[in-house]
Amino acid sequence: MPELLVTRSLDATSLHPIGDGWTLHGLAVPYDRDQLVTDDGQTYYVERFAPHAFARDSVKGGRWVNLYVGHRGDDGERYLGRCVGMRDAHDGLYIDFRINRAHPQAEDARSGELSGWSVSAKVWRTRIDHIDGKERRTRERAGLNHVAATAVPQYPGAGVLVARGARFELNARHRIDALRHDVARTLQDVRR
Repeated sequence: MPELLVTRSLDATSLHPIGDGWTLHGLAVPYDRDQLVTDDGQTYYVERFAPHAFARDSVKGGRWVNLYVGHRGDDGERYLGRCVGMRDAHDGLYIDFRINRAHPQAEDARSGELSGWSVSAKVWRTRIDHIDGKERRTRERAGLNHVAATAVPQYPGAGVLVARGARFELNARHRIDALRHDVARTLQDVRR
């Protein structure tokens, strides 16, 4: 089965500090949220992850899941951190990553420059239906390969929620993405 690359973005209004700043806590995969995605850059479809799609990974603890800078390139050079905790909740999959302090972009991750997360996952089971004339793929069972830290996220709801001793402020792009997602969801509910 081919590897699926899915990009996600932050949907919080602020980030709150805890710990020593070298552990990032965030939402890797939001559940029950429709998003237009592409695997090849040409074909688009609506995708969502069903609640508990990553439950098997959560039970196992996700120790194999690494945090990288982006999805492409040398794994050693992109390695930003390792998973130290994973929790499957009703609204999504939450992960804690311990940051590699030696990485050149470690401080960027701590300071909020790389606050968006994108996941690479293997999909084991998908249910296909149609919504507003578009194919929708609901990922019912999947497994994480890795998470990529990104500066410009694409999917409302995923990204760093907590890090370091400073309060993060989201930029205008994050706020606009979150508002667009909320408006689109409200319109879909009204149409039903």
